[in-house]
Amino acid sequence: MNFYTLGAVKKSIITLAAANMIIGMIEFVFNIYLSRVLGAEGLGLLALVSPINCLFLSFMTEGLVVTISKMSSGNLHFGDYAFMKYSIKVSIGFSFLWSLVLCAIIFLTSDSIASGFLGDPSLSSAILATCPLMMLMSISNIIKGHFLGVCKITVPAAINISEKLLRFPILFVLFNYFLNNTEVSPVAIVYICYAIGELQSVFWLIIYYRLTQKGFPPGSSGRRLTVTAVLKPLILGAAPICLTQCSLEFFNALSSVIVQSRLCSIGLETSEALALLGKYKGMVFPLINYPLILVGAACSIVVPKISTFIAAGKLKAAKRLIRRALLLSLTIGIVTCVIFLLFAEDMEMFFYKRDDLQLMIHIAGLCAPLIYVTATTNSLLISIGKEAQSFRNTLLQQLLLLIGLILFTGIPALNIYGYLLAIACSNAVLLTQNVFVLKKYSFFTKMSQ
Repeated sequence: MNFYTLGAVKKSIITLAAANMIIGMIEFVFNIYLSRVLGAEGLGLLALVSPINCLFLSFMTEGLVVTISKMSSGNLHFGDYAFMKYSIKVSIGFSFLWSLVLCAIIFLTSDSIASGFLGDPSLSSAILATCPLMMLMSISNIIKGHFLGVCKITVPAAINISEKLLRFPILFVLFNYFLNNTEVSPVAIVYICYAIGELQSVFWLIIYYRLTQKGFPPGSSGRRLTVTAVLKPLILGAAPICLTQCSLEFFNALSSVIVQSRLCSIGLETSEALALLGKYKGMVFPLINYPLILVGAACSIVVPKISTFIAAGKLKAAKRLIRRALLLSLTIGIVTCVIFLLFAEDMEMFFYKRDDLQLMIHIAGLCAPLIYVTATTNSLLISIGKEAQSFRNTLLQQLLLLIGLILFTGIPALNIYGYLLAIACSNAVLLTQNVFVLKKYSFFTKMSQ
């Protein structure tokens, strides 16, 4: 396959998008299963602890996939296969050691976080359950990033699909055993299920990686094969992305606590506040996130390609990819909005057997185009090497979101709908900032040479 043609990029995007849509559907059905098992209040508890666990996972994994994909893409373009192979080995070793450090931190702080921050000591086991998942993902994310960079999508996608399918029987067995024989938190059981699925994913990814290495000529690198030569670009590229995602997860955790507190301040019982939080974050939020899978798939392929095109001086090709990525995300957002407005009643009954989500689905649909285009501009900043600017913009957006949550969710007439209003306002600010940066660096007007 000609790695640098737009046709090759389209083929990779279509393949990854199709796989991710299947994966997203499986996860969506899995989320429905969780909603039936845990109920709205149980989903509310999951919404409290999940951002904490996602925060630790972000410290471990975020930025590595994108950065490794960019590094492998560049190495493939310049034919530096020896350095590419060496980079993967060093990156896996570094990532695994870093996961051990974070696991030690989780072990020491889980009780304090559960009782002090979340207000529920029983959730300590759910926080600890992140550790095995983290160690496994330290390996799998490096390999997945490499495959994205070299456009080997099909087999890793199939492995990912099998992992998601295995969650159903694994969770069924774990629930039946642990809930009847132990006092382990149901939320902890969910994360144990994720870790078991990730274990088989790592096994098959390693096998496929070894097989694909035989297709590259041994060659010799024009650069010295040193740990520093690998870790410096890896850390410099991943750190801003990691900080961005970690700030998102931290503010996500804080936002759940704030929303619950503000809902209680307007007269709702704790169980009612958790139920409202569970309806939005456990039911409506997955609905709005499902079409976002298409946007994410496109960005996963486009980011390393734009970066490589720019490094190779193919500026026109980079410009076309940027414009098409924005147009795609806007189109998906508009289609999602129309579907949510027309079929909200059918969606709430079909997926959740409820009749109290229609208005929330309508408002979420109206936010879809804004959310999808904003997410795409974040990825485009990374593709042109503006990771630090993306972090600063996102940090401001999250601060505005928290302010909006404090103001809006404390208004009785808005209550949980203030969450959606705060998201819309903060994303509008972020989109404006991102577009300003993209225009400043002339990727819309002067990339004609």
